[in-house]
Amino acid sequence: MSQAINLLALLVASAAVVTSSSLTWRALRLNHNANHLPVVLDALKDQRTGEFTRREAVLWEQLPQHDVALGFAGLPEPLRGCAYEVSCYYQHLACLAEYGVANWDFIAVQTTYRMLRTWDCIQPYVHAERRNRGSANSFLNSYERFAEGVKATDIDAATNRLYRRNGSRRPKVVTPAPSRH
Repeated sequence: MSQAINLLALLVASAAVVTSSSLTWRALRLNHNANHLPVVLDALKDQRTGEFTRREAVLWEQLPQHDVALGFAGLPEPLRGCAYEVSCYYQHLACLAEYGVANWDFIAVQTTYRMLRTWDCIQPYVHAERRNRGSANSFLNSYERFAEGVKATDIDAATNRLYRRNGSRRPKVVTPAPSRH
């Protein structure tokens, strides 16, 4: 009888340890997210402004008209300013994701189209800037690493991971309305 009571006490204590550990882990994760959420939301703010999207469109449109050998530093103003502002914005987001301050999938899902379109536009100029500086690791390296990772990522799967992580059901698929023409 005393062995049964001891065994029951051991099971109850084990369950308490597992439950306590689980709750502690969840609290730590929530605390981590709470501390970093303002940083991440502030970092994503620029892409919602008309001025930023205008500068990004100018970059996409005008940069390919200039000699790649100029890199970034040799570009004429105001294009040089657009190139630095837009690319440094994505470098900042990439650093947040690559160094674990922000959830990698979250940043990738939020920025995929525009971030990759910008990378494809600036990539030859970035490589030229690195050659001009004399170092392969001197300019926008985190952005390049992040863009390569995003290109290799199934964004739909990343989106689903984000939903599952928080216990949500699969996201509703939005399909475009049929054309009336």
